[in-house]
Amino acid sequence: MLEYQNAHLRRLATAWVGAKSANEGVYLPRQLLVPPHDVVHEWLLGAFLKPFEKAAEFFYFHHEEDVSHHPVYQVCYTLFQNLEAFPEATKQLAQRLYEHSADSRMRGGEFLVMYFEDLALNGESTSAIGLWKVQSPQPFLYIERFPEQYALSIRSGISPEKPETAALIFNLDELDGYRICAIDTVSKRDEHSFWKDSFLGLRPVEDHYFQTRHHIALASEFIQQKLSHRFGLDRADQLDALYRSSLYFKENEHFDAEHFARTLFPQEAQQEAFKEHRETYARAHAIPLEDHFDISKAAVRKEFKVLKSVIKLDKNFHIYIHGRRDLIERGYDEVRGKKYYKVYFDEEE
Repeated sequence: MLEYQNAHLRRLATAWVGAKSANEGVYLPRQLLVPPHDVVHEWLLGAFLKPFEKAAEFFYFHHEEDVSHHPVYQVCYTLFQNLEAFPEATKQLAQRLYEHSADSRMRGGEFLVMYFEDLALNGESTSAIGLWKVQSPQPFLYIERFPEQYALSIRSGISPEKPETAALIFNLDELDGYRICAIDTVSKRDEHSFWKDSFLGLRPVEDHYFQTRHHIALASEFIQQKLSHRFGLDRADQLDALYRSSLYFKENEHFDAEHFARTLFPQEAQQEAFKEHRETYARAHAIPLEDHFDISKAAVRKEFKVLKSVIKLDKNFHIYIHGRRDLIERGYDEVRGKKYYKVYFDEEE
């Protein structure tokens, strides 16, 4: 939990970073630092820090040799030691962002670098460096008042809503690569992120959120891709297994690999197949998977939002399944020559 009621914005610098794919370049004004007055200060605190208020997923800077060689890590390390280096740090960050902006999804826009003090992350006092890239300025209605009439015009600016690409780098876990929250709503889920992967070069912190997220993903992958082919499960059986998987993560505080396998898969052969898939998943993603960990409820809420519990029947019907496999039957009508589902219920809404 991020607390920022007593936070202060000590530094703010701006630049314009274009899309490298369009050769737009970088614009650095002579006066990089902007002294925020009281209104802007309060607005920026709320606009930038609120999206990170309940962040549960954290990252570290990552470098194949040593994190001390990471360019953005080096800039942050310098800033945490000496705030007078802020203008030069902004130039370096803006130029690096431009060099990693060849992605077609990257558009030119304002780049903000901020330094916050008096934050608290999970009760621990800290400072933080904020990075904010404005991908899409938002239009707003502007009213000018004249003696005879009002004039309406459309202008564009920075929306106070959730930023598209942003990061908050805390002055914590320095030796590991600093503890970082990152937002990228431009890239789709699980695809390469020019912000997180290319520009910032992050790796997830291997905590209980990390373990929960990957175990939900590998269980869903096994149920939908492996279980049906090896054991002849139909779509309704798959959805029932997915539903029971979600119940396990929602109703339990702790994860136990053996207990999870026995709970979800009644046959011993299915349990062994799941364990094999779990090992294959760990090798394929080069990640350590723990047999026991505390389940992250934040990860559960996020991951199960994207799982679709629906049976699609030709182009005519969709059946949404939310449990009770015993109330749906699958069969074949020889007279009509078609498959069917029979659904039992008490009341129609």
